Amino acid sequence: MPMTCECGVTLEEPSQAARCQECDATACRSCVIHVETVTYCRWCATVLARHRAA
Repeated sequence: MPMTCECGVTLEEPSQAARCQECDATACRSCVIHVETVTYCRWCATVLARHRAA
């Protein structure tokens, strides 16, 4: 069964998808952000960046 990223992209190869360590969502290569050794989806990374900037 194909998985879908939060952006709507169908992940035909789920083994190449990454999981966000904050919300556990599956993200495509375009939506995954690596910060040091932690992997985030772009939505969690945006929220975390806003909190750090404040």
